[in-house]
Amino acid sequence: MRAVRFASFGDPAKVLQVEDLPLTAPGPGQVLLRMLVRPINPSDLFTIRGQYGRLPRLPATPGMEGAGRIESLGPGVRGFAVGQLVVPLGVGGTWQEYLVANASALIPMPEGLSERDAAMLVVNPTSAWLLLHEVLRVAPGAWLIQNAANSAVGRFIIRLARRSGVHTINIVRRPNLRDELLAEGADVVLYENDPDLLDQIARTVGAHGVGYALDSVAGASGSRLVQTLRPGGQMVVFGAISRQPLTIDPSALIFRNISLHGWWLAQWFQTASPTHIADLMATLQPLVADGTLRAPIAAEYNLEEVQQAVAAAEQSERNGKILLVG
Repeated sequence: MRAVRFASFGDPAKVLQVEDLPLTAPGPGQVLLRMLVRPINPSDLFTIRGQYGRLPRLPATPGMEGAGRIESLGPGVRGFAVGQLVVPLGVGGTWQEYLVANASALIPMPEGLSERDAAMLVVNPTSAWLLLHEVLRVAPGAWLIQNAANSAVGRFIIRLARRSGVHTINIVRRPNLRDELLAEGADVVLYENDPDLLDQIARTVGAHGVGYALDSVAGASGSRLVQTLRPGGQMVVFGAISRQPLTIDPSALIFRNISLHGWWLAQWFQTASPTHIADLMATLQPLVADGTLRAPIAAEYNLEEVQQAVAAAEQSERNGKILLVG
């Protein structure tokens, strides 16, 4: 079978190779999946570079998300059927044709949900829902500010916030995204490089500031978000796509009692109960099916085109996910 592999950490376009590996039969309690669709997420690229919070033993196959159909069942597996569409949860190595996974790690997908929507269910919709409703617990009527608002998580935050009566200020790097995000439900769209950005935010919410902030960029962008928060405001850092450190004025923490903390989806999955996870998936599936949490697709590539695919995924001006298919 074909599998994307890397034997050393580094530039994904340089270290990734497609290899032919032997097919492994499922053991007791396991299933063999024919993987069909795999999104390329920033966490995948950070892992390949050796810059993620949890790194695989090398050589390794990347990929933390995807959807496949059951090819065969191992001894003792009940409740699943050959041909069923499923999503493996917490199983690495999705960038290959076939994947052996424990049946207990599989989430069955409902009839009618497409393979592509299923493949993008776990990372971005889950992050957006949890950040808004369980981590920050933003109340209706409050203001939330976020950077990288045109990302998949950013767009989902906009849509979920609109449904919940939460107002959003959305920071982007390209002016041509304004009308697009306003159509998604954004209240305000501002541009990262405007010299009077902080003044524009103050004119929007008043001198008291914003109550909540989501930072997926870090660096100067994330540091600027802290300056917009009101006394007692909260900011969650859940990404660092700039690969630059945050610089925080300690007076914001001391005199304005700003709360700043990190959040990692992988850690949430490790600590959440199976019932909590199942309930969340049941909540999200209809929102994916009706388009609320459906991400646009920028391009699709076959496994053999993985170098081109990762190069496309790292383009900051793309709109939508890059998928590995086949």
